[in-house]
Amino acid sequence: MKIHLFDLLNMPNMKIVVNIQPSLKNRIKNMINDDIYSFARELKTNPTRLYEYFIWKKSFTPLNVLFKLAKKFDISHLEIEKNIVSYKQQHVPAKNSIENPRLPIEISPYMTSIVANLFFDGSVPKDGKGTYYNQKNKDIMNDFIKKINHVFGGVQYKVKRDHRGVLKCRMPRLIGEICKDIYRIKDFGSFDSRIPRNIFNLPEEHKISFFLTAILDEGSISYDGDIQFGVSNLGMMIDFKKLCNSINIETGEIKKHKQEGHYYVYIKSIKRVNNFLNRFSKKYPEISLNYKGERLKKAIQIKQQKFSYTKDFADKRKNLILSELGNKKCSVNYLADKFIISPRTIRRYMYKLMKEKKVSRIKFGAEFIYRTLG
Repeated sequence: MKIHLFDLLNMPNMKIVVNIQPSLKNRIKNMINDDIYSFARELKTNPTRLYEYFIWKKSFTPLNVLFKLAKKFDISHLEIEKNIVSYKQQHVPAKNSIENPRLPIEISPYMTSIVANLFFDGSVPKDGKGTYYNQKNKDIMNDFIKKINHVFGGVQYKVKRDHRGVLKCRMPRLIGEICKDIYRIKDFGSFDSRIPRNIFNLPEEHKISFFLTAILDEGSISYDGDIQFGVSNLGMMIDFKKLCNSINIETGEIKKHKQEGHYYVYIKSIKRVNNFLNRFSKKYPEISLNYKGERLKKAIQIKQQKFSYTKDFADKRKNLILSELGNKKCSVNYLADKFIISPRTIRRYMYKLMKEKKVSRIKFGAEFIYRTLG
């Protein structure tokens, strides 16, 4: 499904101005040059404006003015759209433009993924400022930028780190407004937003796209294979479970953290989630779980390992771990990744090794780092 730029004219907050190819601009100039004042009266605008648009060529042209002239001169909407070289919101600087735009705009899984990004780690602020997306991980941010350029064209954006060291990508507000209108979104606010009904009515790939992006931004995956999704909005959580059901993803019950106002749910269908990732890797490479996806693959590998409930089997594993700890300090996740052993099992070994005075640990950030004694 595709949306033409002229389809956006009747949308609220869509005062779009465009820059068009010189050949079409000159063609319109030749048509209005002899009686520019009459055309201005007919269009209910100031003649100076028409001079700016088509004679002096100093300003972007309002899309509605352009289409009124096109109708009068029998120029099709599609021809106008084909000649647009950039567009932006009215009354904002040219640096907030979309250059070399992809028109018409395709409502693809990439666009649905962008919508999910804006829900969970971004926003279209109510104060009228530009659309933004926050992300700690540079690779995930780069994928987001590739998605907006894939959907819209040469989007003018700026990425900076905030006071917390988090990357913030600011882009034209028009990007967010277009997403809001196409998907019929009332609000991107974190406490009262809901997954729009339109997404439930789209093909399965769109629902998978929204699901994966939600896990990327607000989910966690452990080497034990636990996938958890959590937000502060109960309504969004209820919608998320509904979305999971629609793509045959089994989830647990919604739970509430002791910390007031945060809800979470566990996702049980880890192999199906991994199948989604494999399915999207070639067709939509920028829609992924990034390092969380690699962790999921490793968790599946761990679950597939043969296990023996014997002392000899456990001792061999513990000796491998002790050998590794003799070379450097390691976290449980590092050891799980290296030896394809469940983190729960490694923690159990560590407690025994600490009890035997063979290993010690120190807290580093959010996890423990282990080392051998002596």
